[in-house]
Amino acid sequence: MTRQARRRGERAATAARSPRLREPVLELTSDEHARLFRRNALWVALGAVAFAAVYALLAYLKYRDYDVGRYDLGNMVQAVYNTAHGRFLEITTNDMAPRQMSRLGSHVDPILALFALPWLVWPSPVMLLTLQSVIAAAGAWPAYRLGTRVTRDPRAGALLAGAFLLYPALGYGVLNEFHPVTLATTFLLFAFLYLEEDRWLWTVPFIVLAVLCKEEIPLVVALLGAYFALRKRARWPLAITVVATAYFIAVVWWVIPHFNEGQSAFVSRYAAYGDSALGVVLGVITDPVQTFGDLFAAENLRYWWELLWPFALAPLLSPLTLLVAAPEFVLNGLSSVRFKRSIAFHYTAAEIPFLFAAAVLGLMRLWRWAGGGFRRAESAMTHEAVRRPTLALVVLVTALAGNFVLGPLPFNLPGSQFDGQDYSRRGHAVVLDEALAMIPDGAPISVTNGAGGHVSDRRVVYTFPYYEGAEWVITDQTRPFIFDRENRLAYDEALARVLFDPRYQSVYARDGVYVLRLIGAGEGEGGAGDGDAAAEGASPDSSGETPASD
Repeated sequence: MTRQARRRGERAATAARSPRLREPVLELTSDEHARLFRRNALWVALGAVAFAAVYALLAYLKYRDYDVGRYDLGNMVQAVYNTAHGRFLEITTNDMAPRQMSRLGSHVDPILALFALPWLVWPSPVMLLTLQSVIAAAGAWPAYRLGTRVTRDPRAGALLAGAFLLYPALGYGVLNEFHPVTLATTFLLFAFLYLEEDRWLWTVPFIVLAVLCKEEIPLVVALLGAYFALRKRARWPLAITVVATAYFIAVVWWVIPHFNEGQSAFVSRYAAYGDSALGVVLGVITDPVQTFGDLFAAENLRYWWELLWPFALAPLLSPLTLLVAAPEFVLNGLSSVRFKRSIAFHYTAAEIPFLFAAAVLGLMRLWRWAGGGFRRAESAMTHEAVRRPTLALVVLVTALAGNFVLGPLPFNLPGSQFDGQDYSRRGHAVVLDEALAMIPDGAPISVTNGAGGHVSDRRVVYTFPYYEGAEWVITDQTRPFIFDRENRLAYDEALARVLFDPRYQSVYARDGVYVLRLIGAGEGEGGAGDGDAAAEGASPDSSGETPASD
């Protein structure tokens, strides 16, 4: 008699003895668990490779079609390029008083500096897009491990990892140009896994990597420590809370003002609550009517619905786990920037790990309740009403449906959000290729947002309409950007100014794309070369504003 037949017989005998046990709870033996874990790990690895390949390709197609910009890919490229050339995270601010400054005066995401090493081998924005896809795909491993640990079934763990890879917000984050905070999804998920496994030494590196991705991540990490202090009934996770809180205070009230000569420009997104970081915090606390009114506005409710339903609403069954992401929910929900309340951008990066963890824990709570263990310990279950892999399959299918209806994958089927045409290359991209091929490496330029993602690998990059000190100006009428906002009237006025500027000569004009060259630029000793002279000239006596990008 085979092992499976024996187990079926035992289960039938148990059910016959106990009429209440319609389907007794049956756990895998250690040998079966190990065998299934190895087998399903292969499928998860293949899924992660497929995710990395597909999303790297889609990111490249968007890049090739100029569906990226100075905001934000170009900002990251410039910071990485300058770091690789000995100027740590140096960028050109994007405003009418541009200057060279450290990116730390805008966002504290020093993990960008690590990309300077691969830049020396592969100096292309495509490198950043590809590695972003790979790192996001690596999140499938902690997702598999966590799902397997909680459900005690590798088959359920693999299905949940698949749901993670199909989650619409994750795909959008990877395709939303390049942002260091997108990498935090994987790092935070690893940190959650190792805290769950009580592996302190493995937790620390991933927490460090996560907090280096953006300045508000320490708030999430602080709550993560408090969460595990409750979950483990232990005090040691509170050390994470204390250190993360101290780091957050340091970067917001010291690092950003130090490098920006003033507070972060992004405080203005919360002007309804205060005019400084501390003022915003106090305003949110002291005016609960406005705070809760804004948080539970229709736009936020729609945003949360689109975050929750692709995981089959399972995260709602573990509300305490969801609360770890509360800082991000609040920052996005109260911002005046509506893009922060959309799953189509990178602002969900620090929410996704805890939505997934809550889905896994919520799934097991549902399994226990269905088996007669409602509001009781698992040992009080009377039967197994539904298999754990079956519940995980429901989450996987829902995530697939979510990606079809909401997500970025081109299904090429009626009703899907995207199809292959959305990633096809337009003829206008060929024109931009011709225009940008004229720009010499290293020369200071002024460029409109749409083309800026391709030519920001230089020390000085001004954003159109500012062009004083630029040797080359590149504009595109099909995307009339003034800095990072489309404004046709203001763009036309700015274009007229530079076209009639006697210092500049038009050298290319086709399909709305103009390339102008500063007369005499680069000739003889007067050329700026690598942009050093232009960088010095771009530093006004007063501090300008920080870049407006994320």
